[in-house]
Order: sequence, then C-alpha cells, then structure tokens
Amino acid sequence: MISSKAGWLSGIVLAGSLIASVVSAAADPIRIGIANFGEHPQLNASIAGFKKGLAESGFVEGKDVVFTESHTNFDATLVPQMIEKLKAENPKLIYTVTTPVSQIAKQQLAGSGINIVFTAVTDPVAAKLVPSWEAGDTGITGSSDLQDVAAVMEFTKKLLPEAKRFGVPYNPGEANDVAVLEKIKEAAP
Repeated sequence: MISSKAGWLSGIVLAGSLIASVVSAAADPIRIGIANFGEHPQLNASIAGFKKGLAESGFVEGKDVVFTESHTNFDATLVPQMIEKLKAENPKLIYTVTTPVSQIAKQQLAGSGINIVFTAVTDPVAAKLVPSWEAGDTGITGSSDLQDVAAVMEFTKKLLPEAKRFGVPYNPGEANDVAVLEKIKEAAP
C-alpha cells in the first residue's frame, strides 16, 4: 500500500509506464513474410486472397500486420536466399507460394519457431510437406490446388469420345506433376 502522496504519484507513473509498455508491445504489428516463386496472375491472386482473408478477420495492414513480400522470378536456385532473408526479419509466419518454395522453406525453417502456411501446392502429401490430407505437420499447414482429375477425364471423354490417347506434359522431377500423372492414370480407364 502506498502511504504518501509522492509514493502514490510514483505508483501511478509506474503503472502508467507498465501499461504503456504492454500496450506498445501488443500494438506491434505481426510480421508475415511472403515467399513467392515469381510474378504470375494466379500466384499473385493467392497472395491477394490471403491478405484479404486476414483483413476480413480484422487485421489491418500496416497497423496489425506487416507483410514483407519476395519472389525469385522462378529461379529455384535463389529460393534458399529468399527464405533466409525473410527469416532474418523474425516473422510470426511465412506464407509460401508453390511447391518448391514450400519444400525449401520447410527444410530451412525447421526448428526456428516460424510457422509456414503454404498455397498453390498440388499435392502436399507427395511433396512431403504434410503427413496426410487430413492434418498439417508441426508448424506447417496450407491449401492445395489439386484439380478433380476424375472430372477432367470425364469431361475429356465427352468432348473427345473417339480419343484413344491422352497426352500430359509433366516434369518427372516435380513431385506434384508425378502425383497428378498417377491420378490421371488411375482415372483414365
């Protein structure tokens, strides 16, 4: 208990300082890194949708949340540098766009305490980002852009009923492409 007027004033000043420091700490915006593979309308739309979702949840850009965006102009050799640059800013999470960026981020951010939310990943299980379609992994979750392969094959059959072959360009070094090709082979007969 404060017994003197001077003590009472000191207590008020001390409480005010504590409250100001707590409010100031709480007012610091959340830092979010955005690691994009390159400028592309669909990838940019994913980022815009992510920001819009946060805004609709009450996070005001510049006040509650600050974004640092980076991309590598589709140069996979630059992704590790991009992730390290974003990591150095101590973000609360990094939003990764595309499979290669997400895979490298998962590897580089392991044990850092920085969470990852991925997007534009066709098959996160085949890419070893998450253990199953039902659950994320420690510190990582996200969304898939996997199309309904069975519906695509059904439409193709209606469009081209006499077709005997279906060609699919793919990259055998890309986990997503291999996974989609397998799904096509299953749905094709």
